[in-house]
Amino acid sequence: MMKKRLFLLGAALVLALAAFVGCGEEKTLRNLPADFEYPVTYEDHTIDYTDSEGKEISLFGQICAPMEKGKFPAVILSHGFNGHYTDFPTECAAFAKRGYVCYAFDFCGAQSGGRSKGRTAADYTPFTMKEDLRAAVKDIKKLSNVDSSQIFLFGGSQGGFVTALTAADSDIKDQIAGIAMYFPALNIPDDWRGKPVQDTPLMGYSIGAKFIESVQELDPFILIGNFEKDVCIVWGDQDALVARKYIDNAVAAYGTERVDLTVIEGAGHGFGGAALNTATKKVLSFLEAHTYE
Repeated sequence: MMKKRLFLLGAALVLALAAFVGCGEEKTLRNLPADFEYPVTYEDHTIDYTDSEGKEISLFGQICAPMEKGKFPAVILSHGFNGHYTDFPTECAAFAKRGYVCYAFDFCGAQSGGRSKGRTAADYTPFTMKEDLRAAVKDIKKLSNVDSSQIFLFGGSQGGFVTALTAADSDIKDQIAGIAMYFPALNIPDDWRGKPVQDTPLMGYSIGAKFIESVQELDPFILIGNFEKDVCIVWGDQDALVARKYIDNAVAAYGTERVDLTVIEGAGHGFGGAALNTATKKVLSFLEAHTYE
């Protein structure tokens, strides 16, 4: 009977340590059983800050997190052009169930019907989006259930472009444990180079003159390699918006030894069905491989 009690006590202790993500040596014990899932909770979360132009910005988003006490790694998710904080429900749920605090938000001014306040379509650029993402990193790091040493960035399309640029900033790159991107739109500068600097309707929204002017002389591949940790990229070989050469240029900029590239056959610019399942599992695998190494 005593042996049975000791066995049960030991098993309970192992599970507790496996789920614990606090400070110290215990971090190396986070390995979860393959089929383990935390129950998760959803909560609206607003971040208020003043940007570099003096605008009072209010970022609206949602946190999806494990419904447990303790400190967990975090993933900040950045949507694409004219997207919203609701664009990654599958990913947020999957990551949170495996022990990640996920924060998805509306870039301010970057979509029709967005809930963030302080900018319009005429005001936002990739650089104001960088400010938004940096503000999110600063805020999420301070949450009581977040381990500030384990912050990951994830972005899709234009959000991937902004994720790559932000992670490369010299004053923030060491705060980021790794980045993952779906079809990062590193083609944006080339798309607008030489085009008229004027407000331009696009895909149900508008690209402002300020946005176009800000990217025309930008070469992202000179910058993004400044991020020196590992990178996960998932891209579909039928992507009509982001050509393969931009993915190859990204791999070269980061270095092949640091990039985990997955090419999904038959997938386009946007994942659904089996492609979404593959992409989500790939990013989750990357996150888990880089959490508490």
